[in-house]
Amino acid sequence: MHYLIKIFIGFSYGVSFPLTMIILDYWLKDHGISNTTIGLFSLLHLPFMFKFIWGMFIENYDVPLISKYFSRTKSWIFISYTVLIIGILLMSLSSIKNNVIIMLIGASLVALADGCKNVVLYPYQLNNSNKNMFGFVASCIGIGHRIGSIFTKVSTLYIAHFFNWSVAYIFSSFFMIVFMIINLILKEPYHNHDKITNKFSIKEAFFKSFYNTIYYFIKKENGLKLLTLTCLYKSADFLFQKMSRPFCMEIGFSKYEIANIVQCYGSITVIIGSFLGSYILKKIGITKTMFWVSIFHGISFVLYLILYYHSTSMILTLVITYEAISGGAMTACFIAFFYTIAENATMYSVLWAIHEFFGLIFMSFSGIIVNILGWNMFFICIPLLMIPSLIILKSKQLNKLQN
Repeated sequence: MHYLIKIFIGFSYGVSFPLTMIILDYWLKDHGISNTTIGLFSLLHLPFMFKFIWGMFIENYDVPLISKYFSRTKSWIFISYTVLIIGILLMSLSSIKNNVIIMLIGASLVALADGCKNVVLYPYQLNNSNKNMFGFVASCIGIGHRIGSIFTKVSTLYIAHFFNWSVAYIFSSFFMIVFMIINLILKEPYHNHDKITNKFSIKEAFFKSFYNTIYYFIKKENGLKLLTLTCLYKSADFLFQKMSRPFCMEIGFSKYEIANIVQCYGSITVIIGSFLGSYILKKIGITKTMFWVSIFHGISFVLYLILYYHSTSMILTLVITYEAISGGAMTACFIAFFYTIAENATMYSVLWAIHEFFGLIFMSFSGIIVNILGWNMFFICIPLLMIPSLIILKSKQLNKLQN
């Protein structure tokens, strides 16, 4: 039961994230929105990114009024899910062509509340777990996250295919109510919360959690190279993933086919790729694995040219198989890289926020690049973005990461 709870916590992480970062792309494309606009919609996820700053407030402050009835942790769980549900309902009630402002507000609330939910649920991950079992707990969280993500992506696409997008998002909001109730019932981790013991401004929080951490990291040996690698290593993948979704719809695949092949089968195949990447990493080390996996994954971008001219379910399945396995391996290696360079949780969260920020920038310009280059040149040119990372990975100064 203990580890089933950990899987459920992971599920809670994964179930809401796709609503603004993945499913919304399909919805926009289905209503004829341009690739440029779809790319720019990525910026709506900015509130999720900055959770490393306001997470300090969640840890140190009660929620007004609500904390009279719940503990501090469960008060933040309640408020996070409430805002999340409101945001999803606003999205479901909006019209992309007529009420786009409501859509923007709803998506922003979902991103903000999703980040808040992730922060407040973090203590549940390691609660009552032996340190020797932390690796297994991490695996349970990861599996739950992947299952939750698959559930949301597949269910919303199915419902949108047979009904419409509004019904799909209303369905998602109903499940968020169920998750909120279960999370409130779960036994919360022990916290010795004092009543507002740390008072600080947003400016002070920024310098404490972000600026000082980055300044210290850059001063380290090879710090600037490692920071550059953090920003650029997955830049090509960010561009590609953002546009691969509208691309599949543009060449004629239905929401039902995308749900089955891209989201369900593809997500499962990514897990296989992550295990493969971890195995290779143990054999040849971090930097060598990152180098070669990046090259292999770059080939998958070019394979989409075949799909462009032969848009059949069989070709899509074959392309997704290669792309998901290589992408899963690449992500596993990148996470291992983060574990290696981050000295503590604060540094990890800050570096990851920078990584996500640059990812959002690349995604936001992806549609503009497609419109300028066209699909053919887009898939040919994307692998070129990997060159700076490959050069850094071949640097002799990074050999120490091998072990």
